Amino acid sequence: MKNTPTPASLPHDLRHITTDLKSGVLTITLNRPEKRNAMNVAMTLDMARLLQAVHLNEEVRVVVLEGAGPGFCAGMDLKDFFDATAYDEDTLRAAKEAANHWRTRQLRNLPQPTIAKIHGFCYGGAFGIVEACDLAWAADDTQFTLSEINFGHFPAGPVAKAISRTMTPRTASYYALSGRPFNGAEAERTGLITRSVAGTDLQTEVDALAQELVAKDPIALQFTKESLQHVESMTWDAALNYNAAKFAELKTRQQGAGSRAASVANFLAGKSRPGLGQ
Repeated sequence: MKNTPTPASLPHDLRHITTDLKSGVLTITLNRPEKRNAMNVAMTLDMARLLQAVHLNEEVRVVVLEGAGPGFCAGMDLKDFFDATAYDEDTLRAAKEAANHWRTRQLRNLPQPTIAKIHGFCYGGAFGIVEACDLAWAADDTQFTLSEINFGHFPAGPVAKAISRTMTPRTASYYALSGRPFNGAEAERTGLITRSVAGTDLQTEVDALAQELVAKDPIALQFTKESLQHVESMTWDAALNYNAAKFAELKTRQQGAGSRAASVANFLAGKSRPGLGQ
Protein backbone atom coordinates (compact mmCIF):
# COMPACT_ATOMS: atom_id res chain seq x y z
CA MET A 1 0.00 0.00 0.00
CA LYS A 2 1.31 3.41 -0.95
CA ASN A 3 1.87 5.71 2.02
CA THR A 4 0.19 9.12 1.86
CA PRO A 5 2.59 11.87 2.99
CA THR A 6 1.58 13.67 6.14
CA PRO A 7 1.00 17.41 5.58
CA ALA A 8 3.52 19.67 7.26
CA SER A 9 2.05 20.79 10.57
CA LEU A 10 1.63 24.47 11.28
CA PRO A 11 3.48 25.92 14.28
CA HIS A 12 1.33 26.73 17.31
CA ASP A 13 3.83 28.72 19.37
CA LEU A 14 3.59 31.90 17.32
CA ARG A 15 4.05 35.34 18.87
CA HIS A 16 1.70 38.12 17.76
CA ILE A 17 0.23 35.88 15.03
CA THR A 18 -2.84 33.65 15.13
CA THR A 19 -3.93 31.06 12.57
CA ASP A 20 -7.27 29.43 11.78
CA LEU A 21 -7.60 26.66 9.19
CA LYS A 22 -11.15 25.88 8.07
CA SER A 23 -12.34 24.16 4.89
CA GLY A 24 -8.99 24.63 3.21
CA VAL A 25 -8.73 28.36 4.01
CA LEU A 26 -5.95 29.42 6.37
CA THR A 27 -6.55 32.80 7.96
CA ILE A 28 -3.35 34.38 9.27
CA THR A 29 -3.98 37.28 11.62
CA LEU A 30 -1.38 39.85 12.60
CA ASN A 31 -2.26 40.01 16.28
CA ARG A 32 -0.60 42.99 17.91
CA PRO A 33 -3.49 45.47 17.98
CA GLU A 34 -2.07 47.49 20.90
CA LYS A 35 0.78 48.43 18.52
CA ARG A 36 -1.42 48.68 15.41
CA ASN A 37 -0.11 45.27 14.32
CA ALA A 38 3.29 46.81 13.57
CA MET A 39 5.80 44.11 12.64
CA ASN A 40 8.32 43.64 15.42
CA VAL A 41 11.22 41.20 15.75
CA ALA A 42 9.16 38.36 17.24
CA MET A 43 6.35 38.63 14.69
CA THR A 44 8.82 38.77 11.82
CA LEU A 45 10.80 35.68 12.86
CA ASP A 46 7.63 33.70 13.49
CA MET A 47 6.00 34.76 10.22
CA ALA A 48 8.99 33.40 8.30
CA ARG A 49 8.70 30.13 10.22
CA LEU A 50 4.94 29.93 9.64
CA LEU A 51 5.12 30.58 5.89
CA GLN A 52 7.74 27.89 5.49
CA ALA A 53 5.28 25.39 7.00
CA VAL A 54 2.35 26.74 4.96
CA HIS A 55 4.32 26.21 1.74
CA LEU A 56 4.52 22.48 2.48
CA ASN A 57 1.02 21.98 3.88
CA GLU A 58 -1.34 20.47 1.30
CA GLU A 59 -4.37 20.98 3.55
CA VAL A 60 -3.99 24.74 3.08
CA ARG A 61 -5.62 25.63 -0.23
CA VAL A 62 -5.99 29.41 0.18
CA VAL A 63 -4.34 31.90 2.54
CA VAL A 64 -6.08 35.03 3.85
CA LEU A 65 -3.92 37.58 5.66
CA GLU A 66 -5.61 40.12 7.95
CA GLY A 67 -5.00 42.34 10.96
CA ALA A 68 -6.57 42.14 14.42
CA GLY A 69 -8.36 45.08 16.00
CA PRO A 70 -8.98 48.43 14.33
CA GLY A 71 -6.67 48.03 11.34
CA PHE A 72 -4.51 45.91 9.06
CA CYS A 73 -0.90 46.87 9.79
CA ALA A 74 1.06 50.03 10.60
CA GLY A 75 4.25 48.78 8.93
CA MET A 76 7.52 48.03 10.68
CA ASP A 77 8.11 48.58 14.39
CA LEU A 78 11.44 50.30 13.77
CA LYS A 79 11.99 51.06 17.45
CA ASP A 80 11.94 47.35 18.24
CA PHE A 81 14.22 46.48 15.31
CA PHE A 82 16.85 48.98 16.35
CA ASP A 83 16.75 48.33 20.10
CA ALA A 84 20.20 46.84 20.59
CA THR A 85 19.54 46.42 24.31
CA ALA A 86 16.59 44.05 23.82
CA TYR A 87 18.15 41.48 21.47
CA ASP A 88 21.54 39.98 20.77
CA GLU A 89 23.29 40.76 17.50
CA ASP A 90 22.47 37.42 15.85
CA THR A 91 18.75 37.75 16.60
CA LEU A 92 18.58 41.26 15.17
CA ARG A 93 20.48 40.21 12.06
CA ALA A 94 18.16 37.24 11.52
CA ALA A 95 15.07 39.41 12.03
CA LYS A 96 16.22 42.06 9.57
CA GLU A 97 16.86 39.39 6.94
CA ALA A 98 13.50 37.73 7.64
CA ALA A 99 11.64 41.05 7.43
CA ASN A 100 12.40 41.28 3.73
CA HIS A 101 12.48 37.54 3.06
CA TRP A 102 8.94 36.72 4.16
CA ARG A 103 7.36 39.65 2.30
CA THR A 104 9.39 39.60 -0.92
CA ARG A 105 9.93 35.85 -1.33
CA GLN A 106 8.04 33.52 1.01
CA LEU A 107 4.59 35.11 0.77
CA ARG A 108 4.88 35.76 -2.97
CA ASN A 109 6.12 32.24 -3.73
CA LEU A 110 3.52 30.27 -1.79
CA PRO A 111 1.88 27.69 -4.07
CA GLN A 112 -1.51 28.64 -2.63
CA PRO A 113 -3.43 31.77 -3.71
CA THR A 114 -3.10 34.56 -1.15
CA ILE A 115 -5.62 37.28 -0.30
CA ALA A 116 -4.90 40.40 1.73
CA LYS A 117 -8.00 41.49 3.68
CA ILE A 118 -7.45 45.13 4.63
CA HIS A 119 -9.44 47.37 6.94
CA GLY A 120 -8.87 50.43 9.10
CA PHE A 121 -5.36 51.44 8.08
CA CYS A 122 -2.40 50.25 6.03
CA TYR A 123 0.87 52.15 6.47
CA GLY A 124 4.41 52.05 5.13
CA GLY A 125 5.93 48.58 5.28
CA ALA A 126 2.49 46.97 5.10
CA PHE A 127 2.35 47.95 1.42
CA GLY A 128 4.92 45.21 0.85
CA ILE A 129 2.51 42.64 2.31
CA VAL A 130 -0.36 43.86 0.14
CA GLU A 131 1.69 43.75 -3.06
CA ALA A 132 3.09 40.28 -2.29
CA CYS A 133 -0.41 38.81 -2.02
CA ASP A 134 -2.05 37.65 -5.24
CA LEU A 135 -5.27 39.50 -4.47
CA ALA A 136 -6.15 42.35 -2.12
CA TRP A 137 -9.61 43.36 -0.91
CA ALA A 138 -10.04 46.46 1.26
CA ALA A 139 -12.82 48.33 3.00
CA ASP A 140 -13.71 51.61 1.28
CA ASP A 141 -12.80 53.66 4.35
CA THR A 142 -9.36 52.09 4.86
CA GLN A 143 -6.64 54.74 5.18
CA PHE A 144 -3.53 53.98 3.14
CA THR A 145 -0.46 56.11 3.78
CA LEU A 146 3.15 56.11 2.62
CA SER A 147 4.07 58.14 5.66
CA GLU A 148 7.85 57.69 5.59
CA ILE A 149 8.48 61.10 4.02
CA ASN A 150 6.64 62.78 6.90
CA PHE A 151 9.34 61.51 9.27
CA GLY A 152 12.34 62.40 7.13
CA HIS A 153 12.59 58.91 5.70
CA PHE A 154 11.70 57.24 2.39
CA PRO A 155 9.88 54.02 1.33
CA ALA A 156 12.71 51.56 1.92
CA GLY A 157 12.90 47.77 1.89
CA PRO A 158 10.26 46.21 -0.35
CA VAL A 159 7.93 49.21 -0.26
CA ALA A 160 9.39 51.18 -3.17
CA LYS A 161 9.37 48.06 -5.33
CA ALA A 162 5.83 47.25 -4.22
CA ILE A 163 4.35 50.58 -5.26
CA SER A 164 6.36 50.70 -8.49
CA ARG A 165 4.90 47.32 -9.48
CA THR A 166 1.29 48.16 -8.66
CA MET A 167 0.83 51.92 -9.11
CA THR A 168 1.49 54.07 -12.15
CA PRO A 169 4.82 55.95 -11.83
CA ARG A 170 3.14 59.35 -11.40
CA THR A 171 0.75 58.05 -8.75
CA ALA A 172 3.49 56.27 -6.82
CA SER A 173 5.61 59.42 -6.86
CA TYR A 174 2.72 61.59 -5.72
CA TYR A 175 1.84 59.55 -2.65
CA ALA A 176 5.45 58.71 -1.75
CA LEU A 177 6.58 62.34 -2.01
CA SER A 178 3.56 63.95 -0.37
CA GLY A 179 2.82 61.37 2.33
CA ARG A 180 -0.87 62.13 1.87
CA PRO A 181 -3.38 59.44 2.86
CA PHE A 182 -5.84 57.86 0.43
CA ASN A 183 -8.82 55.54 0.84
CA GLY A 184 -9.76 52.11 -0.47
CA ALA A 185 -11.47 53.40 -3.59
CA GLU A 186 -8.33 55.33 -4.55
CA ALA A 187 -6.17 52.28 -3.76
CA GLU A 188 -8.24 50.28 -6.24
CA ARG A 189 -7.99 53.03 -8.85
CA THR A 190 -4.20 53.13 -8.53
CA GLY A 191 -3.88 49.34 -8.86
CA LEU A 192 -2.51 48.82 -5.35
CA ILE A 193 -5.46 46.59 -4.44
CA THR A 194 -7.88 44.41 -6.39
CA ARG A 195 -11.20 45.60 -5.01
CA SER A 196 -12.57 48.17 -2.58
CA VAL A 197 -15.90 47.31 -0.93
CA ALA A 198 -18.10 48.55 1.87
CA GLY A 199 -16.65 47.64 5.24
CA THR A 200 -19.79 45.69 6.10
CA ASP A 201 -19.27 43.51 3.02
CA LEU A 202 -15.53 42.87 3.36
CA GLN A 203 -15.71 39.63 5.34
CA THR A 204 -18.48 38.16 3.19
CA GLU A 205 -16.73 39.00 -0.08
CA VAL A 206 -13.37 37.63 1.01
CA ASP A 207 -14.99 34.44 2.35
CA ALA A 208 -16.82 33.91 -0.95
CA LEU A 209 -13.67 34.53 -2.97
CA ALA A 210 -11.62 32.15 -0.83
CA GLN A 211 -14.18 29.35 -1.21
CA GLU A 212 -14.33 29.96 -4.95
CA LEU A 213 -10.56 29.45 -5.14
CA VAL A 214 -10.67 26.37 -2.88
CA ALA A 215 -13.00 24.74 -5.43
CA LYS A 216 -10.44 25.10 -8.23
CA ASP A 217 -7.61 22.72 -9.07
CA PRO A 218 -4.70 23.57 -6.72
CA ILE A 219 -1.99 22.64 -9.21
CA ALA A 220 -3.56 24.79 -11.92
CA LEU A 221 -3.75 27.68 -9.43
CA GLN A 222 -0.08 27.23 -8.52
CA PHE A 223 0.98 27.14 -12.17
CA THR A 224 -1.13 30.23 -12.93
CA LYS A 225 0.69 32.10 -10.17
CA GLU A 226 4.09 30.95 -11.36
CA SER A 227 3.36 31.84 -14.97
CA LEU A 228 2.17 35.36 -14.14
CA GLN A 229 5.22 35.97 -11.96
CA HIS A 230 7.82 34.69 -14.40
CA VAL A 231 6.60 35.84 -17.82
CA GLU A 232 6.49 39.49 -16.72
CA SER A 233 10.20 39.94 -17.39
CA MET A 234 10.42 37.54 -20.36
CA THR A 235 10.38 38.17 -24.07
CA TRP A 236 7.40 36.79 -26.00
CA ASP A 237 9.42 33.83 -27.29
CA ALA A 238 10.76 33.02 -23.83
CA ALA A 239 7.26 33.28 -22.34
CA LEU A 240 5.80 30.93 -24.96
CA ASN A 241 8.56 28.38 -24.37
CA TYR A 242 8.21 28.65 -20.60
CA ASN A 243 4.46 28.11 -20.67
CA ALA A 244 4.78 25.21 -23.11
CA ALA A 245 7.09 23.48 -20.64
CA LYS A 246 4.79 24.29 -17.72
CA PHE A 247 1.79 22.96 -19.66
CA ALA A 248 3.55 19.64 -20.18
CA GLU A 249 4.42 19.51 -16.48
CA LEU A 250 0.83 20.34 -15.54
CA LYS A 251 -0.53 17.37 -17.50
CA THR A 252 1.75 14.96 -15.65
CA ARG A 253 0.93 16.32 -12.19
CA GLN A 254 -2.82 16.74 -12.28
CA GLN A 255 -4.99 14.01 -10.81
CA GLY A 256 -8.56 13.62 -9.61
CA ALA A 257 -11.78 15.47 -10.26
CA GLY A 258 -10.11 18.84 -10.67
CA SER A 259 -7.74 17.63 -13.39
CA ARG A 260 -7.59 18.94 -16.95
CA ALA A 261 -8.93 15.61 -18.29
CA ALA A 262 -11.93 15.73 -15.96
CA SER A 263 -12.53 19.38 -16.80
CA VAL A 264 -12.53 18.64 -20.53
CA ALA A 265 -14.91 15.72 -20.00
CA ASN A 266 -17.29 17.95 -18.02
CA PHE A 267 -17.18 20.56 -20.77
CA LEU A 268 -17.97 18.02 -23.50
CA ALA A 269 -20.81 16.67 -21.39
CA GLY A 270 -22.28 20.15 -20.99
CA LYS A 271 -21.62 20.22 -17.24
CA SER A 272 -19.38 23.29 -17.34
CA ARG A 273 -18.98 26.39 -19.48
CA PRO A 274 -15.50 27.76 -18.63
CA GLY A 275 -15.77 30.70 -21.01
CA LEU A 276 -18.69 31.94 -18.90
CA GLY A 277 -16.91 31.35 -15.61
CA GLN A 278 -18.91 28.23 -14.84
